[in-house]
Amino acid sequence: MKNIKIFVPTMAITMAIITLTLTLSIFYPVTSEQQPQPQSEQKQDMSASILKLAEPNVPIDIPLSKGYIDGNIAYFIATDASDKTAVSSISNNTGFPVNYSPILNQTSESIRGQGYLFLNGVPGEAPNEFQLPVANAVPGDDDYSPLWQTNFVTWNDNSTARELKSVEEVMEAQNNGELTIQETNIIVNSPAIKWEGGSLQVRENKTITDDTPYGGGQVINIDTDKMIVTMIAHRGYGSDGKTIYYIATDSTPKMTSDMLGVPYVASDEKLIGTPVAVDLFQFSNGINGSGPLGFQPGIATANPTDSNYSPMWKISFIEWNDISNTKVLQTVSDIYEMSKDQSITITPAINGTHLVNCPFFDQSTVIKYQSKL
Repeated sequence: MKNIKIFVPTMAITMAIITLTLTLSIFYPVTSEQQPQPQSEQKQDMSASILKLAEPNVPIDIPLSKGYIDGNIAYFIATDASDKTAVSSISNNTGFPVNYSPILNQTSESIRGQGYLFLNGVPGEAPNEFQLPVANAVPGDDDYSPLWQTNFVTWNDNSTARELKSVEEVMEAQNNGELTIQETNIIVNSPAIKWEGGSLQVRENKTITDDTPYGGGQVINIDTDKMIVTMIAHRGYGSDGKTIYYIATDSTPKMTSDMLGVPYVASDEKLIGTPVAVDLFQFSNGINGSGPLGFQPGIATANPTDSNYSPMWKISFIEWNDISNTKVLQTVSDIYEMSKDQSITITPAINGTHLVNCPFFDQSTVIKYQSKL
C-alpha cells in the first residue's frame, strides 16, 4: 500500500446520492470531474456490465450484553478485542466469535471509553456471576467511544460490597478506600445498541434483499428479552479477495452517520492518522454491483485474521479514469497495480475525515448466525 495515492468522498455521502438522489457537491467540495457521471455521459455504457454477488446483504443475529451507565441499563454488542484472553472469554460467554485485533490497544488513552468489570462483590447477572459492568457514556455524550478500556474492580472487604450503577459511584467507593481498580490496556470494541432514551436506528423496511440500500438504519430488530440485535451484514472483499461481511455501528462526520442511521461519534475522527484506522476502498464508478454506490463491492486492506485488522475503517473511493478500461478488482494488489499505471484515482472521503466502525465477519459466521426473521 505504500505507493497508492489516496483522495475521495465517502461511503455514506455517496450513499446519499443513491438513496436520496443528492449530489456530492451538497456535502463537500468536489469538481464535476470527480463526481460519478450518469451512465449516458460515460465513455462506454456499462449498464450491461454487472457484478452480482450472492447474498450481498444478510440479516445477522448478534448477542446483546448489558451494563449500567449513569444508573440505567444499556445494551451492547462485543465484536473485537485487543487481548486474546478477552477474545476467548467474550466469545465463550456470548456464544458469538469475537475478532482478535491487537492494534486496538494503540487507541489513544484520551479517547477511550471506560468500562469497569467486577471481580467480586454482589452476586449478579454478569457472566462471572457478579454485578453488571459499569461504563462511562452513551452515544450522544461528548466522551462516548465504542472502544472501551477494561478496568477490573475488586472490593477490598467483600462484606461491604454493594451494587454500583455509575462511574461516579465507582470512583467514590475507590476514594473511600472500599475498592481497588486495576487499569489494563485491553480494548474491546463494544458499541452501544440501546440505552436510556435512545438506540441505533431501526429500519422501517425490514425486508432485506440484494438491492437493500445502505442508508436508513443498520438495525432490523432489537430484542432485549431474547438479548439479540438483528443487523444488516454487507458483503465485500478482504485484502486477498476472500469474502467478508461487515456491519456498521457508528461513524464520523455527523452527516454520514445520519445517512447510515448510526450514532455520530466525534472521537472516531481522532483515530484517523493512527494505526487503528485502516483503509477501506469503495467504488464510485465502473461495473455496476452491490457496493454502496451501486458499483462493485469494496475492498478492505485487512482480513479479520490479519495482524493489522481493525474494525475502524477510514473510507476512500476508487474512481476509474477511463471507464472503457473498467474491470473487477478483488484484492489490494489489484488496487496497487491499477493505481500504479494511473488507471484509477483514489480519494479520501471528505478530506480524509470519514471513518466508520465496521466490524468484519467471515462468511461461515454470517451463515451460522443468519437471522430467521
